[in-house]
Amino acid sequence: YIFIQIKLNFHGEKLKKVLMFLSQGFEDLEAVTIIDVLGWTHVRDHLKPIALQTCAFHDEVVGKFGIKIKVDYNLRKQTVPLDEFDAFVLPGGFHSDGFDEAYSEEIHDLARAVYRKGGFIATMCVGVLPIADAGLLEGKKATTYNLSRFHDNVGRLQQGKAVYTGKKIEMDARIISCAGPASSLQVAYTLVEALTGKANLAEVQKLMIA
Repeated sequence: YIFIQIKLNFHGEKLKKVLMFLSQGFEDLEAVTIIDVLGWTHVRDHLKPIALQTCAFHDEVVGKFGIKIKVDYNLRKQTVPLDEFDAFVLPGGFHSDGFDEAYSEEIHDLARAVYRKGGFIATMCVGVLPIADAGLLEGKKATTYNLSRFHDNVGRLQQGKAVYTGKKIEMDARIISCAGPASSLQVAYTLVEALTGKANLAEVQKLMIA
C-alpha cells in the first residue's frame, strides 16, 4: 500500500499552496502584496487559509527599493515539490537590478508544471513576460507594463502570441496579469478568489476593511 499524506485546512479541505518566484530587483510592492493578502487568510479560524512559499536563485533576494526576503527554496540548491502547489506567482521587477534571471528556462518549467496540472498563474507588471516566453499565453488575453524606457514589453508579450488588452488587470484561462504595481492588490484578491472562492475573499476583504 502507498499512503499519501495530504495537509488539510481548518475546514477539512486540502490546503491550497502558492509558490512565488522572486528575482533580484523584484518590485517590492508586488511581492509584499501577495505575502500580505495571503497572510490575511490565516488571521481567523473561519477563513480558508492559503499557504505561501517562495523560491529564488539565491538564499536571499533584495527588491528594487530595499526589501530583503529569505526564500524557502534556493533553486540552485533545492528541488521544489511542484506537485504540491496550486498556483505560481511571478511579480515583476527591474531589468537593471536583476529581473532578467526570471527569463531562465527553470522558471519557464516551474510555470508550465503548475499550470499544466490545473493550477493558476498570477503575474504583475513585467512578470507576465516570462510566462509568455514559456508559451503559456498563446491566444490568451493579457496585459503588462507599457511605460518601460528601454524594453518593448508589449511587443514581447505579443511575440509570445498573447492578445494584449492594455487593461489594468486581466485574467484569461487561469492566468492573471496586470499593468503595474498599483494593481497588485487586485491581483492578490483575484488569486484568493480563484483558489478559495468568492465568499472567502469577501471575508478577507471585510477583515482588511477593503
